[in-house]
Amino acid sequence: MSRILIIKHGSLGDIIFALPVMFSIHTYYKGHTIDILTEKKYFNFFKKSNYFANYIADDRSNKFYITIKNLYKLSLNKYDLIIDLQNSSRTSAYHLFFKIFSKAKISSSRKFSDYRYLIPPQGTETTTQGLFRQIKLINIFEVKNTSYNWLNTKLDIKHDNNLILFIPGVSKKGIYKQWDPKNFGKLAKYVADNNYLICVIGTSNDRSSIIHIQDNCEKVIDYTDKSPPEVIYSLAKISRLIITNDTGPGHIASLANTNILWIANDNKITKANIPNTPNNHKLLSFDIKNISSEDAIKFIEKNNLL
Repeated sequence: MSRILIIKHGSLGDIIFALPVMFSIHTYYKGHTIDILTEKKYFNFFKKSNYFANYIADDRSNKFYITIKNLYKLSLNKYDLIIDLQNSSRTSAYHLFFKIFSKAKISSSRKFSDYRYLIPPQGTETTTQGLFRQIKLINIFEVKNTSYNWLNTKLDIKHDNNLILFIPGVSKKGIYKQWDPKNFGKLAKYVADNNYLICVIGTSNDRSSIIHIQDNCEKVIDYTDKSPPEVIYSLAKISRLIITNDTGPGHIASLANTNILWIANDNKITKANIPNTPNNHKLLSFDIKNISSEDAIKFIEKNNLL
């Protein structure tokens, strides 16, 4: 029996990009011990998946002695294989430590790995595609039709297949990817005027964006500060359409395979984040500020998304 360590930190979006890959690793190594090294804030999320045996905290301390202490503890687990799905300069340093103090083989796109995937220029593949190509070098292949029903949770919403999910917020770092909240408000009014039920998700930091939707619509189901990943996924499952920026909650919603309208910048980051699949409908401009609410309405009508 092998013991495997998966390394994955990053933003919520980064975690979602790696989920299909983790499922394939879990399927291939069924019956073996798979641990995950990640940030504590993701423990509850990963525990729902039942992909892993052990959850090891790595909040990426800047204190060198803490990092070395944690890596030493990990080396005592005598891993046979380490699969680095983070592929950062930090995890490259981890590889060097494991090369010196363990016998583990390492899969990564960074230095000091035994099975190194050479990443092509950004935008030529999605992040998920790149991770699948990385693990293909250790003979793990993509498992199709991955199910995320472990994220399902009960919702108290009455709807007649007319729910439209809006995700108008972004993180502070992702502000350049945000469509004008006033346009979200105008688009929500168009949707509501066509007898659809509006639902919004986000955090308290997104209130200034969500308010434009609430001001333009008579009735809005508000899940602000009540939308952990399982709620986002479950709302997406019962929605007719999702309208979102390129943001972490949007990528969680995309797991439901519901039609989703991405309003985003036309650049390498968007190409790396959003795959070309039948459910992903992309309204893009070299600058997201150039996309008007009228453009979005025309796009929805042209593609019969409502």
